[in-house]
Amino acid sequence: MNKQNKTYLKGQRGVRKYYDYDKLDELGFDEVYDKEKDRPTKCVFTKNLRREKLFAYLKYLNGKKVLVRDLAWKFAVTERTIQSDLKFFIDNGFIEKQINKTAIGRITKNSYIVNKNKEKDLELNDQFLFVVFVTKKDDKYYILTKTEYDESNKTFYRQRIEDFEFELPNIKMGNSKKIDDISKRIAEDIFSKDLKDEYKSIVCSNIVKGKFEEIDVFGKKQNEWWKEKDYFALYILKEKYACAYGYKWLTLTAAPRRIRLHNQNKGLKYIKDNILG
Repeated sequence: MNKQNKTYLKGQRGVRKYYDYDKLDELGFDEVYDKEKDRPTKCVFTKNLRREKLFAYLKYLNGKKVLVRDLAWKFAVTERTIQSDLKFFIDNGFIEKQINKTAIGRITKNSYIVNKNKEKDLELNDQFLFVVFVTKKDDKYYILTKTEYDESNKTFYRQRIEDFEFELPNIKMGNSKKIDDISKRIAEDIFSKDLKDEYKSIVCSNIVKGKFEEIDVFGKKQNEWWKEKDYFALYILKEKYACAYGYKWLTLTAAPRRIRLHNQNKGLKYIKDNILG
């Protein structure tokens, strides 16, 4: 019995079905994927994704009694981790804990009542911060982009700007409460100077959704949905400051043609229409 309890605590008996892509990069593709069988052999939950799936499961239970131990088994984590997730839900109003008792007053399994109206506020799979640096010169707005394109580099044979990708300076975040600090650190890394006087804080955010094909343990394909939240922090600079290698100034009008991702252009459009005018 003791041995079985330890197995529960180690989270060995659940099945992990979703990839943590950062973890995949660390471990190496071949270690976590069996190409011959063409199916996942090792998957790891991210915290936010686990909480999203746990919330969906509690909604599915619809108030039925459940043990923390059973939840830990289902999500392949320790009981302490599930308790932490439930505390997060309760403290933030996502669920309400209902303590159940038998007819003679003995405490039995708890129920967790979901507040469905709070679901839209649930933490997402990923959160990204995009830092927009804008300046004006000769009646044209310029934005800073991240790219490997270097027009002064003659080593590439017939180097064409169309062959390179451009994106806004960005970082994947774990805590959206530290956005201001992260934005200022990114600015210092790029320009090697303190630009806090030209920082305008977070100006907009948007949610991006998508899906990818997952192959289950039986070899069947199924769609898995993902979503992320993008935050856009804005700097309005006094001039086109010299920046670190790997960055290039583009005119704001040329940005949609060079930056191919819709979510980034959506943030730029908001800034252009509502702030820059």
